[in-house]
Amino acid sequence: MKKVEVIRTYYEENMNKGLPEYKVLGWESEEAQRLRFNSLIFSVDMAGKKILDVGCGMGNLLEYLNLKGIQVDYTGVDILKSMIEQAGRKGLNGTFYHADIFEKNIFQNNSFDIIYASGIFNLNLNNNRKFLSNALRLFMDLSKEAVVFNLLHHKSPDKEEPYYYFDPEEVKDIVEELPQRVKTMKIVENYLNNDFTVVCRK
Repeated sequence: MKKVEVIRTYYEENMNKGLPEYKVLGWESEEAQRLRFNSLIFSVDMAGKKILDVGCGMGNLLEYLNLKGIQVDYTGVDILKSMIEQAGRKGLNGTFYHADIFEKNIFQNNSFDIIYASGIFNLNLNNNRKFLSNALRLFMDLSKEAVVFNLLHHKSPDKEEPYYYFDPEEVKDIVEELPQRVKTMKIVENYLNNDFTVVCRK
């Protein structure tokens, strides 16, 4: 099964179950989703910045930024049309696109200050290292300032079959192999026992 089909099947099945939004997205709790968003907010200054949220789902990050009073120029993109439609129904102050930018990129280089991706690398696609590497190459091209993403930690105490868990050292190697220059890389841990955030600054 192709990457996009694995992802689409997983999330559409969750949506059809009528689950809360955080469960649809595969998070264990609303609090866990909030802590992941906080790791982004505390890692980079987002105020007034142009943000691309890759795998934006139903716009939960923008809702959280609004709740915190952080004003951004927000764009979200997701491969699931149903999620983009749900985000659109919320009347949020952002722009949402239904697209697979890994198959056909719809944005120009240096279009955004910050690229953020939460959860898009979690499902086991049998080529996760390659997927991450290719995605980061694209993200570095699209961003002016920083790329921020989270991954499941290989030291997670409760590993589950559908997911892929990264070793932070492995991720450091992937970032170092990128053709684009990464000025600094920071790994943020200890906000959850199964997750870590990576901040790459240009």
